Amino acid sequence: MHSMFDWASFRAPCFHPDLIDGGRVMKIAPGGEIEWQVASRLPVVGSHDANLMIRTHGVDIVDGRRVGVILEVSGNPSKWLQGHNLFGGFVSLGALLEATMYRLCELLPGLQPNDMDRAMWRHRTAFEVTRVDVNTMIGLGSRARARAWVRAAEQTGYMRHRGRGSLMKNGTVYWGLGSKRSVAKVYVKGDELEAGKGHSLKDDLPLLANLQAWADDKIRFEVMLRSNELRKRGLNVVANWRDDTAAKILLSTAEGLVMSGQELLPDIELSKLPHNLRMAYSAWQNGDDLRDILPRRTFYHYRKQLLPLGVDIGVLVPKEKPSNVVPLQQVLDAYPATIPEWAYGTPLLVGPSDLDTMRQRFLARRAA
Repeated sequence: MHSMFDWASFRAPCFHPDLIDGGRVMKIAPGGEIEWQVASRLPVVGSHDANLMIRTHGVDIVDGRRVGVILEVSGNPSKWLQGHNLFGGFVSLGALLEATMYRLCELLPGLQPNDMDRAMWRHRTAFEVTRVDVNTMIGLGSRARARAWVRAAEQTGYMRHRGRGSLMKNGTVYWGLGSKRSVAKVYVKGDELEAGKGHSLKDDLPLLANLQAWADDKIRFEVMLRSNELRKRGLNVVANWRDDTAAKILLSTAEGLVMSGQELLPDIELSKLPHNLRMAYSAWQNGDDLRDILPRRTFYHYRKQLLPLGVDIGVLVPKEKPSNVVPLQQVLDAYPATIPEWAYGTPLLVGPSDLDTMRQRFLARRAA
């Protein structure tokens, strides 16, 4: 499985003599007093108009003057570096964030990391993350099959610890929407690229037609890890991320997704069920959503009793069976979307070799 990082909010040591912000937001009382104020983030344009948002997070006093020592960064580093987020060249989160910092330094001369800052970047001891989105792309052979899979996931999918999926107007199915810990989602990438609103590919990207064709039949499976979940897993410190951590998170989440495909209970087993369970089973088999019918406590009590019989009433039975349904685990095993060969050696794929070049360019600029 090829995994990539689609979003990162993080803090990193980076000396900068002038504090950085994009202005200030404040609340002014009726009497004119400022009740509170907070620095907003400054947008920094990267590759093909993609933005990162930055601001000073940590301050020190040097010679009686306030200087910045910790920078806060938020955005999509892969898209910011490459101009797209269909695939990425970094499996190491630490290396991706280090490359992001070096690129920021190229664009903003006011960022002047010292030797200790850069050593901490390289050894991954510096970065603290408060949000990370990881994802993988899955090929289904055609846009129609990709759409059918997403429809089936919404109609019949039930994810452990997150419940049923919620289909939003943009065609994305979410599990755990609104959770303060983690959210999973799936959507058709080809449809997203055509939706506009900042999701489309820029016309000046190299090999644009190749990118569009590659994304056409793909679905994206994504997991957002918020600060509470990162701390729980010990992943708020980037030094604890391994090269396979993102892939393991995606696989463990996908394994919790159950798709409906259950058969009717044999008549002899059905006849042995208590009347209340028999009524609930019949309603579920007819496609009714028992969450809307039963009290929450009753629903989970019935579900617990039926699970040993091979029935999960948490998985909605569609009134009309969706076509071209492909279980997620089968897709992950059979159709992993790997980085296309034509992307290597182009600006569309930024990876470890580019990070080495960035380090060398930084030292050359400092020596000049």
